[in-house]
Amino acid sequence: MSSLFVDEGRKLESTIDFSRFLKSAKKNWWKVLAFSVITTGAMTPLVLKMPPKYEAFASVYLKADETKPTLFEQVRSFDATRKEYYETQYQLIKARRVAATVVDDLKLYNDPEFYGKSKKPLTLAQKKDNSVTYLLKHLTVSAVRKTQLVDVGFESEKAVLAAEVANSIVHSYINYTINDNRDATDNASVLLGKQIADLKVDLQQKEDNLNAFLKKEHLITFRGIDGFQTSELTLLNENLAAAVAQRVHSEAIYKTVTNQANSGVKAAFIPEISRHPQMENLRVKIIDQRTLLSDLEKRYGAKNEKVIQAKSSLVILQQQSNILVKQIVQGIKEQYQAAVLKENQLQDSVNKMTANFQVLGDKKTEYNNLVDGITKTRKIYNQLIQRQNETEINGQFVESAASMIDPALIPEKPTKPNKKLLIAVIAIMSLLIAIIFFVILAAINNKVLTISEIKRRLGLDILGEIKRYKEPLTPKSIIDSNCHLPCLDEAAFGIRSAIHLLNTQSKMIAVSSTITDEGASTVSALIAKSLAVDSRVLVVDLDFRTKVLTKALADPHHVGMSELITHKATKDDCIIKLANFDFISAGNNDTLSPLLLLTNNNLKTLFAEFNDQYDYVIFDTPAVEQGKDAALISQLVDGVIFVVESNNLSSNQIVSAINQLQSNKVKLLGCVLNKVNEKFIEAAENINPVDVKGII
Repeated sequence: MSSLFVDEGRKLESTIDFSRFLKSAKKNWWKVLAFSVITTGAMTPLVLKMPPKYEAFASVYLKADETKPTLFEQVRSFDATRKEYYETQYQLIKARRVAATVVDDLKLYNDPEFYGKSKKPLTLAQKKDNSVTYLLKHLTVSAVRKTQLVDVGFESEKAVLAAEVANSIVHSYINYTINDNRDATDNASVLLGKQIADLKVDLQQKEDNLNAFLKKEHLITFRGIDGFQTSELTLLNENLAAAVAQRVHSEAIYKTVTNQANSGVKAAFIPEISRHPQMENLRVKIIDQRTLLSDLEKRYGAKNEKVIQAKSSLVILQQQSNILVKQIVQGIKEQYQAAVLKENQLQDSVNKMTANFQVLGDKKTEYNNLVDGITKTRKIYNQLIQRQNETEINGQFVESAASMIDPALIPEKPTKPNKKLLIAVIAIMSLLIAIIFFVILAAINNKVLTISEIKRRLGLDILGEIKRYKEPLTPKSIIDSNCHLPCLDEAAFGIRSAIHLLNTQSKMIAVSSTITDEGASTVSALIAKSLAVDSRVLVVDLDFRTKVLTKALADPHHVGMSELITHKATKDDCIIKLANFDFISAGNNDTLSPLLLLTNNNLKTLFAEFNDQYDYVIFDTPAVEQGKDAALISQLVDGVIFVVESNNLSSNQIVSAINQLQSNKVKLLGCVLNKVNEKFIEAAENINPVDVKGII
């Protein structure tokens, strides 16, 4: 239940009352208007004295492609397809370097408009710096949407100067791009020349190292350093192959002759011998001699001298044949031995050459490394020379990144200030500022001002309101009727009517407030007086702490509730008969604790007796923030009337006090707004009072 009250309190605290803002603005309309008039009047002379401002614009075309007069690659190129390209060009136009060039070219550092006012004399450097800053501040660079055009504008107090500066900015930017490209080309040429010179020295050193290596190793560069040795080895291999073939052939013949001779075959019949040319000639001669011998024997007989000579010739031929066979066999053997010797000699030569080749391989690797280094260096050297030549050719044509399309014209009319519009804006802004000021004051003021705010801010029903009077109201002045205040009497009857309209059987009513001095005791007396017109009413002062009613309506020593609760006095002794109602004071026993008295069991019995004897019983209770007194009393009554002083406490503080009562299940009948300023009065009873003198 308590959390429910807390949530309800938070809702009330967070409620935004827009009507209060409107009322505050409406109530202070003349102040708002006066502030606007005074502010506008004070600012108008300053606006009229403002110097005119002229603005001139020049159009610039940003190139998207290079002209490329040659086929060679440019040193500095641009890529318009990159998303940052155009934004970069905009920033270059606004570069401080470009602005400084314009300041120097037009001598703007001599113009007070640019270098500004200063208490101390400025140096030339300070004037230039101030002029550049002023120029950049009044320079505008805006892109024309969906085009490559850019508008460059400048604002100045002088129309001619505005156009001159705008055009000069464009020219300075174009020259900057040209000079930047030219500087890049020159720097590239210098760098290339240095690199070429360094590479030339490096190349010469590498060539010297190669020649020194060849001399040291006694190498001949014929088809490489191994070309001669390779050719020589190839020739040796060919000769070795021929020698091997010859040795195999001789060996085969020699073995054939040897093998057949060992097997008993006559050497003359061996094909390798018989096919010998000399053997063939001898064989023909032997055959012819035999034929001759046979003819001679047939003709002359065996003993004929011619036959004997013929036989002798045949024997000689046969002997020659045998000698020739031996010679041929010996020749075959020697030929075989010669072939073997030749093969061995060639093989030795090949082996030596092969061994030399293994040593030559390491030299060849080193040689190749030296040659590769020279080749690569020469290649880079040639490329740099080519690039240097290309750069020199490209340097003859330097292209800018932009061109001026339309130069800035001298403006005929100033662009600002629009003095009429500025004065109107000042008037409107001053009105808004004043309205916002009073709205903020109303928003900061979280106090309850009128009865219309009670329901919205506090969540309580409205019972009535009581106006603030010049002379403070007291319970005694109300009871004695020694002040003729028609509004007060009518307000009292309004509260009485609101209580009757509650349609509740609330006879026992407690009156409390958030803090003291909000007028709860005075309201208690006023309510009792209005109810006493046609009812029996008892007013009981249960505020044992302040005793406001007791001090105003009774003798300080008269017995009251403190004695009645402790049975030290009777009810008849305590009741004081007043003109309109009966009254029981708080008593004169100050030794007992108020909390002890309010928790006495006799209190419930007394309340029951009061309820039976009177039509209404009004209990004046302490403020909620004074302690637990109000909560203890409220649990014994039918309802509580909560008194709130207008424009005194914040609604948050009041809601917190109300939540304390509601957390103890106290029934709140409604709220009476007390001490209301006349300008916040809303109830008809206080606006159109009726004279009710003689009724109460």
